[in-house]
Amino acid sequence: MKINKIDLNHLRNDAHFQFHTEFRDLVTTHGAAALKIKPQFDAYLPLYDREDEALKKIVKSALTARIHDADVARDDTFIGLFDVCRGMCRHFTPATKEAALRIQVILDTYGDVAHKPLNEETSAIYNLVQELQGKYAADLAATGIAQWVAELKARNEAFENLVKERFDETAAKTDVVLRDARKAADEAYKQLCDIINVRVVLDGAADYETFIKTLNAVVAKYAVKHHHHHHHDHVQAEGTQNDK
Repeated sequence: MKINKIDLNHLRNDAHFQFHTEFRDLVTTHGAAALKIKPQFDAYLPLYDREDEALKKIVKSALTARIHDADVARDDTFIGLFDVCRGMCRHFTPATKEAALRIQVILDTYGDVAHKPLNEETSAIYNLVQELQGKYAADLAATGIAQWVAELKARNEAFENLVKERFDETAAKTDVVLRDARKAADEAYKQLCDIINVRVVLDGAADYETFIKTLNAVVAKYAVKHHHHHHHDHVQAEGTQNDK
């Protein structure tokens, strides 16, 4: 009887930390002293805390209030633009009405960009603005919607600049810190597993059976998670690099 291997490298940040949390809780429940791994487990705990800290920093940097506010601002402008155009589609002047209907077709093609993932929304608005200010400049002028599109462009750029600024400042630093923290926690985890596997050989499985069975179930669960989420590996928190 022994603890099954797991490749922790491939787990995404949140799943990786969750795995370590389940392991830590399991050891705590069974008692590190009873499992005869107390000194090594005591050395592991600060490494666990370090990963926790690094992860919190990344999450915090990825969701700064300013970026959230900038996103709300551009969403409001997009929704306002959409509503104004829809009203103009009922305009009493036929030429204005026709211009608004042409703009509405483009807006409908892009759909509800306000509910897209943040980076997708940025490029969708960029493309939408380019198209409207290019081919449809006369229609924008005829309906008075040009101001809305200009404002949408400005707010979208403001959002993008904030994301770039935060990325430059924090992502490089926090990503390296998290990667190192993950590595250290994984090495300590492997060492703890090796010790328990050796103890089973030396002392017999009796004291370890429940612990190993439970841990192997956790290992199996995360091996499946990794398998399912493999293609999501690059869809990381906005602005943070992939953690491989």
